[in-house]
This record gives sequence, C-alpha cells and structure tokens, in this order.
Amino acid sequence: MSIKYWSQVGIGLLVLGFSTLVSWYEGSALLDHAWEWRYSAPFSEMVHGSVTGSSDIVALDFFVYAAKFSPLYPGMMIISASYLFILIGFRLFRQTGFRLSLALLGVIYLASCVIISSSPTAGGNTLFWWFLLVGVLMVVAACIIHLFPFLRLRRPYNQ
Repeated sequence: MSIKYWSQVGIGLLVLGFSTLVSWYEGSALLDHAWEWRYSAPFSEMVHGSVTGSSDIVALDFFVYAAKFSPLYPGMMIISASYLFILIGFRLFRQTGFRLSLALLGVIYLASCVIISSSPTAGGNTLFWWFLLVGVLMVVAACIIHLFPFLRLRRPYNQ
C-alpha cells in the first residue's frame, strides 16, 4: 500500500477526530439547558426512560444537540466519514463490491435525510441538505462507475 493512500487515511482520521471532539464539546451545552432535554436527548430517553437530571444524559445526545444548533462540525464529521468509507471501500472491495457499497451508503444517507427532513431547527435543515447532497452524489457516482466500463467498450480503438 502506498504512502498516498495512508496519508489520505491519516488526514481523514484527523479531520474526523477533530470534528468529533469539537461537536462533542459544542453539544455538551445540553447539560446546561434543561428545557432542551425533552427534544434533544432521544438516546437518553431510550436508555433511562425520562431524563430527570444531567447525569441521565448519554454522550450521543451531545451530537444531536450540536447537530441541531451548530451543524458545521457535525457536517464535517459526515463529509470526513464518507471520504473514509469511500477510500477504504475502494481499497477493500473489487469493482462490483465497491459500486454496491457506494450505492448502499448513498441510500443510507438518503434515508437519514428523510428522517431529519421535518426538523424545525436551522441545524437540522443544514444537515438535511448535507445528507441529501452526499447521498445523491454517492448514488450518482455508483451509477457512473457501473456504466463506465460499458462506455469504454463502445469506443473504437485506433491502433
């Protein structure tokens, strides 16, 4: 494996790690806003039932809160995770498996887009557009990669 591949993986992991830590920090403001626990702590409600104190809040809810009110770094998490999935998938799978994994990941992003489409916050709307853009790009890229060998076969070869 080449140095280009590992440097891209390293940079992708650094961006993902940095954006995750900043999102986690921004979302920790949820602990101070008790009126938001009902709307921004879905994982805590799944684990503990109802949230009665700040000790009941699960760390995943910090990302939900950060996505709702400051979506820049959660958006960076989406982009860098997508880049890493594409990079690792391209290296691990053969051409057919890569196309299928790319299309499946695009469909998962489009499903996530549908799930958060009714968000009343500006951050939710921003993440809706991020998921829509990345999902459509992945599905289109999978289709182009699928059709590309057929386009090459139709070209006349001049020798």
